[in-house]
Parts: sequence; C-alpha cells; structure tokens
Amino acid sequence: MRTFAPLALLLLSASGFAQSDLKVEVILNKPDAGGKLHFALCPSAEAYKTETGCSTKSVEADARTVSCTFSAITPGTYAIKVFHDVNSNGELDKSWIGWPKEPYGFSNDAPVNTGPPPFKLAAFEVKEGKQTERIRLQ
Repeated sequence: MRTFAPLALLLLSASGFAQSDLKVEVILNKPDAGGKLHFALCPSAEAYKTETGCSTKSVEADARTVSCTFSAITPGTYAIKVFHDVNSNGELDKSWIGWPKEPYGFSNDAPVNTGPPPFKLAAFEVKEGKQTERIRLQ
C-alpha cells in the first residue's frame, strides 16, 4: 500500500502539466512571392490585441502550404494571427489608410470587416496532445 500512494500522487500531479503540440498550416495566396510568415499564438483577448504575452515564430514562405509548430503549450483557448511578410522587412506593410498591403489571416479563418476580427471569432481550443489548425490567407 505504501508504494501505491506515492505512485498515484505522482501520476495525479503529472496530469496537471498537460502539454500540447500545435501545428499551424497556412495556405499562401502568393506562393511564389518568397518572404516569411510571422505567427502570433495568443492565449487571451488582451494578448491578442497587443501581442504582449503571445508566442511568436517566423518561418520561410517557401511552398504553397507552410507550417510551423508551437510545442509544449498548455491546453486552453487561443487565437492565431499570421501575415506573409513578402518583402521580409519584419512588419505588416499597410496602405496610407491603414489597410494591409501584405496577405494576412486569423485562426478559424475569422472574417475581417473594418479591422482584425475579435478574439472570440478567432479563438479555438487547444487540447492535450497533437493538433493542427489551418489558416487561409486573405
């Protein structure tokens, strides 16, 4: 009985540290443009607005479908922003009225009206284990 109790306690405590791997696949609308894709995986509405507290990654845009993986993330509600930095200057280029000049997208392929969609439209659940989200750029 004594050896069972510590083992059960260890198993219960390990389940509190569940981790997930999230693969994000992006379908490019300008696959020959080159450049990079910049991703922001945001864990809350506030982080989504400011990108403070978001996990970010950049990958080469070298195929029709480009993917990146966020490893060892805690299951929960997240939203993703991504843009295709065609000229590789590290920022989303905008027109004089503030409209993006480079392709962009959001998780759930959330629709864009007069600005980025709200967190609740882009939000999705990350579950324990491996998962894939697909985004089509606009």
